[in-house]
Amino acid sequence: MSAELLLHALQEKLDSGDWQSGARLPTERELAQRYGVGRNTVRRVLGNLESRGLIVRHVGRGTFVADNLTADARTGVDVSVVNPEEMMEARLLIEPLLARLVVARASIAELDAIRTLVMRGGEARSMAEFEQWDNRFHRAIARASKNQYLIGIVEGMHRIRRSDEWGALRRRGLTDDRRRAYQADHERIVEAFCARDAEQARQAIVHHLSRVKGNLLVD
Repeated sequence: MSAELLLHALQEKLDSGDWQSGARLPTERELAQRYGVGRNTVRRVLGNLESRGLIVRHVGRGTFVADNLTADARTGVDVSVVNPEEMMEARLLIEPLLARLVVARASIAELDAIRTLVMRGGEARSMAEFEQWDNRFHRAIARASKNQYLIGIVEGMHRIRRSDEWGALRRRGLTDDRRRAYQADHERIVEAFCARDAEQARQAIVHHLSRVKGNLLVD
């Protein structure tokens, strides 16, 4: 397994909730044995996750999943002062830029994984479940860009989206009709990625985020 695949595997553990906030991760030796990689590879991947504020390593104690406070602190952004308009402004500037990189760099396996996330969102039985798959979908797009700096920025934005305050705000505006519209948007985005059409993917992302912004700021 390559470092890229190991990073994807560990990220999935974090995204899925298998490793909860504050949980202790397996040791480097255990991860190396479990995934069939060298300890240097494990160390490099853990360093990547740590630099993005997703894990915290303590000498002599081990490696732990960062809690929300630690993760937000590592973004350098105070969640309490970020308003919805600023958040959506940032997302509209950054996320459409990922389209070209994803089309050029994403593997077939990564695109299949993104498609699966969209499918799971469509099968969600509650708003909270749909939001979980929505969050994982947008973060998976960022990871498929292979640009670690942009991935870090998107991770920071989505950590803010997962805060209690933002969750309450989104749920107030997420109706069944809007959920269906968001699902259709996601399907169009992934179709464009799979067709390797960067411009169509960019336009689909802009359309989707503009819809989200309108719903979030009008209500």
